[in-house]
Amino acid sequence: MPEVTFVKHEADPKEQLIALLRRAIHYSPSDGVILSGGVDSSLVAALASQGREIVGVTAVFDRADAQDKKYSKAVAERLGIRHILREYSLEEAARAAREVIRIMRTFDHVEVRNDVTVFLAMECCREEGIDFVLTGDGGDELFAGYEFMVRMDEATLSRYIDSFTGRWFFSAPYLGSALGVRVGQPFLEREIVDFARKLPYGWRVRRQESGGAVGKWILRSALWDLGLSEIAYRRKEPIEQGSGSAMISRLLLESMGDDAEKVEAEAREEGIRFWDREQAYFYRIFREIHGIVPRPRAGEKGCLCCGAPVETCRIVCRYCGFSDKGRV
Repeated sequence: MPEVTFVKHEADPKEQLIALLRRAIHYSPSDGVILSGGVDSSLVAALASQGREIVGVTAVFDRADAQDKKYSKAVAERLGIRHILREYSLEEAARAAREVIRIMRTFDHVEVRNDVTVFLAMECCREEGIDFVLTGDGGDELFAGYEFMVRMDEATLSRYIDSFTGRWFFSAPYLGSALGVRVGQPFLEREIVDFARKLPYGWRVRRQESGGAVGKWILRSALWDLGLSEIAYRRKEPIEQGSGSAMISRLLLESMGDDAEKVEAEAREEGIRFWDREQAYFYRIFREIHGIVPRPRAGEKGCLCCGAPVETCRIVCRYCGFSDKGRV
């Protein structure tokens, strides 16, 4: 991210947002935070650690140069909180993938490899006796954390956020529930969602003199005020990049050898087309656990790839992850 200067303004909406977040966080009985070292989870951790002892839990793939490892450690040291780093192997990832597919009923390789990291972090919470854990879910969606959102003009971004808030989906509560861990998502509290939808464009996206732009400006500025300048400058990395899980589906596909082509052929016979070959490994597990992919009933729209019923409340197909509008 380019070097920027964070300046406090009169009538600073940061103060209102911080107050809302503090209230959401401190009304919850949380004793842990899923800490990636990114902007959202670091801000949640910083506020949660004020007045109570919490634990930051981070999961990363041990074969990757996972930046979450470095940044989460820096946040924990700066906040003076206990930090648990779980570096998981490919074998552990394969085990977790099976559990994710069982719980989430999906063979979408993007969701599964993201959720492997979340699942193993939640599993670590259970092992450590952490009963209630917070996440940074929703920060990107509300405050323009994705690069494509930063490129939108004010009107387009506002329309997108307004439409997206009714259709977003986060797996953490489902994975946590399956493991007996309760999950709090402060950014998804109604007061904070309403605040974000009314937030002026310049507090989401800040244009730079160089011609570039920075998303999540209000959150980055808040981190700067809290003394976490290194995190305030961190570029957005999707969970699969920050945790290193992006390579998991490729490695698992390679482990199948020639069986991958057999799975693809069997799927085609059932009317299922993979939009990425890396789905083959996860589809085989899906069939073992859940059987055939359901078909739409009369009047229902079917997914263009797997033929499953398309839920209007979801942006992507819940089974294969395909969307004719592209993925977030």
